[in-house]
Amino acid sequence: MDEKPSAILRIDTDALSVRDKFAFWAEEMGTKRGFTSYDSPERDTFRQELSVVNSNGVTFMRARGSPLDVYRGVPSRIQEAAEYPFHLLVKLNNGFTTSEQQGRSATIGVNDMLIIDSNEPMRLCSHHGTDAWIIGLSQSLVARWLPDASNAAAVALKGDKGWTSVLAGYLRAMSLEHLNAAASAFERELVGEHVLSMLSMALSQNKLVHDAEAVSARDRALHARMRMWIRDHYADPEVSAAKLAADFNVSVRYVHKAFASAGRGMTFLDAVLHERMEAAMRMLRTSSISNTQISQVAYSCGFTDPAYFGLVFRKHRGCSPGAFAKMHGLSFEPISLADAATPSGLVLLR
Repeated sequence: MDEKPSAILRIDTDALSVRDKFAFWAEEMGTKRGFTSYDSPERDTFRQELSVVNSNGVTFMRARGSPLDVYRGVPSRIQEAAEYPFHLLVKLNNGFTTSEQQGRSATIGVNDMLIIDSNEPMRLCSHHGTDAWIIGLSQSLVARWLPDASNAAAVALKGDKGWTSVLAGYLRAMSLEHLNAAASAFERELVGEHVLSMLSMALSQNKLVHDAEAVSARDRALHARMRMWIRDHYADPEVSAAKLAADFNVSVRYVHKAFASAGRGMTFLDAVLHERMEAAMRMLRTSSISNTQISQVAYSCGFTDPAYFGLVFRKHRGCSPGAFAKMHGLSFEPISLADAATPSGLVLLR
């Protein structure tokens, strides 16, 4: 079922006095988000704005304002690192930003981008103000598209070359209003798939991931058909590789081989779980969920044990099914700074 598009969450310093702007931002978006060092050469004239839209597995954050010098020595709390293990930083303004992570140092300019590992210490310094997309990449999408993402962390991808330039152009043309206007879950999912597919090709072009050409055309085609089969059968509690193999007239071993070679790190069981979790989230987001038992959602998605469903959902999303339903049942309206200073005001960033 299609769902209403999420409202844009905006947080900024505009309503604060000059002397309070930096202190507020350093506390709310720095210390509380896991940054052990947070500074700016423009404290006296500091301003910052962060706008957020969630888009089915990808979170788009647009950051604008004063230059920043930040250091994070623990896993990211901007979003839970387990749920969003990587972020894509795309620089949109002139000047330079430097990054240090995993013993690497990278400098990026306008239209350049880099991947940030949410679980590793990081230092990021924007020297000429901030205007950037910071895009949270969910675990499920990373597993599907970027199995070698850790190899690419803190490596500059130049925005004037190949697929990086195509992705940079796509994101420069993108706005939060475009994302927010997407009329259905399917449309928002497509946006994430577009970004991840172009990023995957950019990393391949920069020799940062395995070459997709090493996968045979037969395995790629078979894998695509198998994924469609799983989307049609995930609700069957007895779905198995053996059933899939029988329907495709291949061996169980070949099923696993096709996923190993063409699945971008996603196994058969991963694919089944992914479809079940996506279906569960669609059901939990519907307006009628308050009249629906969580156990019925579990059964409808192929789980025979609601308690096990709860454990799997918590591991996958970082919260219980009930908490997810309550959070996504809210209508997020633009908020004031007074509201933004509370944990609930930052619910999309936790």
